[in-house]
Amino acid sequence: MKSIGTAILTLIVGILSANAWACGDSLYRVGKGISYRVYTAPLPGSVLVYGQTEGARQLAEALSDSGHSVEVVASEMDLSLKMQSGDYDVVIASYGDHAAVESNTVASGTKYLPVALSKEEEQVAEQSYGEVLLADRDEIKDYLKAIHKTLKNKAS
Repeated sequence: MKSIGTAILTLIVGILSANAWACGDSLYRVGKGISYRVYTAPLPGSVLVYGQTEGARQLAEALSDSGHSVEVVASEMDLSLKMQSGDYDVVIASYGDHAAVESNTVASGTKYLPVALSKEEEQVAEQSYGEVLLADRDEIKDYLKAIHKTLKNKAS
């Protein structure tokens, strides 16, 4: 009799514990999962992204999602107007556009973070700017670190 009671109890516990394994399944549906890797900016700043590519728009969106105030400009004229009218902490643009960015950032005191498109361009840019991001290697966390470092240095 005792072994029948133990068998029934084991069967009931087994059936009830099967439901516990299913808990959370809805989080892992394809395309419906929850991302636990959300990057946030500890020091939110004002960022201007200069570029005409989809990558520039995606970068701006990711920076905005992390807490920064971000604007995107696609032409040199828009860059000049934004730099005159707004107070930006950081401008992110391709290293190839450094002349256009520098002519506007010198007057405003905004830090320029160049984005190199190749390893060779990165080496050249590092000589002038020190902090250079590499387009095909760096992730959003690298951009956030560079912006954070700039804001931290600006505050001190």
